[in-house]
Amino acid sequence: MKELLKRVKLDVIISAACCIVFGVVLILWPVQVTTVACKAIGAALAVLGAFRTLSYLLSSGEKHRINLPFGLVLLFVGIWIFVRPQSIQSMLLIGIGVALFVHGFEDFKYALETKRNGYDSWAILILLALLGMGFGAACIVNCFGVISVTLGFVGAALIYDGISALWIVSRLAKAAHMFRLAAEDAQAVEVSSGGWELSEDEE
Repeated sequence: MKELLKRVKLDVIISAACCIVFGVVLILWPVQVTTVACKAIGAALAVLGAFRTLSYLLSSGEKHRINLPFGLVLLFVGIWIFVRPQSIQSMLLIGIGVALFVHGFEDFKYALETKRNGYDSWAILILLALLGMGFGAACIVNCFGVISVTLGFVGAALIYDGISALWIVSRLAKAAHMFRLAAEDAQAVEVSSGGWELSEDEE
């Protein structure tokens, strides 16, 4: 349990902080953020496509032939996305939704871990995790249909995901601490009981 906390605690804190910050930014500047993000994706694809194309032109041999069509496709798709960023906004939302769903599923596993360690309010943590998974699913299906409203919802979902993840991990740490104390107390009682029996035998 101690090793589990060491492995996930820092990752959860960093990812939760990123979710909260990105969620706030997305609520304040929804259209601008998605436009910049989509243009960045388009620029990255265009640069990669140009690199592949130049790699073919500057090299020779059959093994480099695939670089030309693949590079041209990436180049033209990247330019198209950069010029028309709204064309992949829905895909961006789906990507965020998938990330939220996976994050919520991880929170669900942590909530189950608190149950195994005797935390009394484990059911609330499970509900929080399931709600996070529901937000992710809602982002994927784009249930509102209006991009500006949906982006505000996505921002709120990101903030919720970050806060709930921090809360669930803090409860997991508390449950682990309580479990460790209980184990140490039981061990101390066992040792003291064994010592008492030994003194009886010596008499």
